[in-house]
Amino acid sequence: MKKWVVSELDKKKVKELSGIYGIPVFTAMLLTIRGITEREEIEKYFSAESDLPDPFEIKDMDKAVDRIKIAVTNYEKICVYGDYDCDGVTSTALLYSYLDSVFADVMYYIPDRNSEGYGLNKKAIDNLKKLGVRLIVTVDNGIAAIDEVHYAGTLGIDVVVTDHHKPQDMLPNAIAVVDPHRNDDNSGFKDYCGAGIALMLASALEGDAFSIVENYSDLAAFGTIADLVPLTGVNRTIVKAGLFRLSNTERLGLSHLIDLAQISNMSAGNVAFRLAPRVNAAGRLGSAYNALDFFLTEDEEDAVKYADELTGLNVKRQTIENEIYEDICSMLDENNELIRDRVIVVSSEKWNPGVIGIVSSKITEKYGKPSIIISEGEQICKGSGRSITGFSLVDAIFACSDLLEKFGGHPMAAGLSIKKENIPEFKKAINEYADRLEDMPMLTLRLDCNLNPDAIVMDMVHQLQSFEPFGFGNPKPVFGINNMTLDKITPLSGGKHIKLSVSRGKARLNLVKFSVSPEEFPYPEGSMLDFAVCLDINTYQNKEYISFQIKDIKPSGFDTQSAMHQIQLYESYLRGKLPKELADKYLTRNEFAAVYLYLKKHPQSVYSIDMLLSEIGCDTIGAFKLMIILDIFSELKLIAYKQQCDILKIEIINVDFKVDLELSHIYRKLKEDIEYVGKHT
Repeated sequence: MKKWVVSELDKKKVKELSGIYGIPVFTAMLLTIRGITEREEIEKYFSAESDLPDPFEIKDMDKAVDRIKIAVTNYEKICVYGDYDCDGVTSTALLYSYLDSVFADVMYYIPDRNSEGYGLNKKAIDNLKKLGVRLIVTVDNGIAAIDEVHYAGTLGIDVVVTDHHKPQDMLPNAIAVVDPHRNDDNSGFKDYCGAGIALMLASALEGDAFSIVENYSDLAAFGTIADLVPLTGVNRTIVKAGLFRLSNTERLGLSHLIDLAQISNMSAGNVAFRLAPRVNAAGRLGSAYNALDFFLTEDEEDAVKYADELTGLNVKRQTIENEIYEDICSMLDENNELIRDRVIVVSSEKWNPGVIGIVSSKITEKYGKPSIIISEGEQICKGSGRSITGFSLVDAIFACSDLLEKFGGHPMAAGLSIKKENIPEFKKAINEYADRLEDMPMLTLRLDCNLNPDAIVMDMVHQLQSFEPFGFGNPKPVFGINNMTLDKITPLSGGKHIKLSVSRGKARLNLVKFSVSPEEFPYPEGSMLDFAVCLDINTYQNKEYISFQIKDIKPSGFDTQSAMHQIQLYESYLRGKLPKELADKYLTRNEFAAVYLYLKKHPQSVYSIDMLLSEIGCDTIGAFKLMIILDIFSELKLIAYKQQCDILKIEIINVDFKVDLELSHIYRKLKEDIEYVGKHT
């Protein structure tokens, strides 16, 4: 379940934009919703030009350029020190390629994910010293390497740090620290990824942004899309330029990988979901050097080999990821106490540390809560987490830092290392931190606007294409189509997906819901539903059709925010809290009867919480009461009941005797707690 939020729309501004600039009303509406209303902003947003800002606006860029140029001139050995993820690999490939093109004595180094971990480490620095390295230039890392940069200095190695992660209180004592998130940085744009910073450094070194964009924006765009930084401002410029070059790439490995992925139309989505996972698979399951060689090779046979290897590793990654995901879902479904925590924390020695971040994203999306997945080692365990908007996961982890060995990240994603014996205490501590928040944020789905199904035409979808590239910070528009009757459910691809035929008045639409079988779909034919959809174009036999892809569904007019608040209240109560709202949660026999009779009259394999609340027909039953009633029924052996996120599997057990509610421990305790709260508030 998600909280639906429809963006505010200034209809007067839409009319004004459309009239002044001569743009279609639908385009003007989307621009207004996204806050792009001034001529300069609109022109820049739709511009095909690829001008980068002055790279020397970034603090310490001048110092970085001066030191690197000295190293190039004096033929000092330079090491580009990267990272094993897609951003780190593209950053390394970009800066290495540029320095190699100006005849620098340059090498590269990427630490191993499992044996070395993220960032600079002293053993690697020792090895680079033996190889004669005089200058290390970090890309996509280094801002937190206080001790390691100091250690390199004691060995006579200078360090230039280029990074995009937020610094801690102290900066490394490097020759230059190029990071727009420094407190003393006054540059206009902050949201680069590592590859974006590498592109700006190359531009500063070359003194000609045009040639740098021409030769390296494909790598920078690849890293920018993969690292989920906002596709706004300079990043939008980089990605638009890079996508054009990716469509006509001269990089042999990329060309073969694009063919293997069967991509005919290069888009940010295709990079994010079809290319980047293949590159990331190398760092997760193999060696990041395979991905780096893939970007750098100029040999046709090697290009084919590397592209095949990455594709094979990605298939393996998908298999491992799905196994871990199913394992965690089973664990959570079998033990509902785990999903009642505000932050889901699970661990196992069976889980590959290379893919737990991806799994965490899927768990957070499914259960609507921040999650941290921990891969247990013999002593040190590695964790990766993802969050929801409004809950800073990195702040929550910082609050538990005394239990951790290493930690870092962003509000929406973070990583950590922890001793095995500290995991239970960490789980307790991070949930105590979350419990101190008065209102826990909810998983939110933002809709651009609601559409009249009769008014949706192909030209609107064509207008959407001018808003590309879509990605984080510039999401693909999501539209509400409300008060639709579900006429028919049709299985697709052998039951892996479903097509929903819906109608309202004269409008007839076919919507697709991926990764849901008919048996798993909780809304019966005849239901009145609201849909959140994305619009796209399918072409069949040279004819275009509008494609409706479902992002979310709810009963027509259902207040998801209220229901989600009630579920949070229910989970909080089960964790032992006695909130003030408990005072009005006394259960009546009529409420018990309403739930039981509905289940008896409408037997089906699965139910959704929102559908039950909409259809039971008792206005006094909210989500808190519904869940408590089901728990009591289960305790009294009236139903067999299992919760799987928002989906409920309920089977009525026929009994031939009258049930006494007072036999339920849950019911008696609730009455006692209600009386206690009533007396003390």
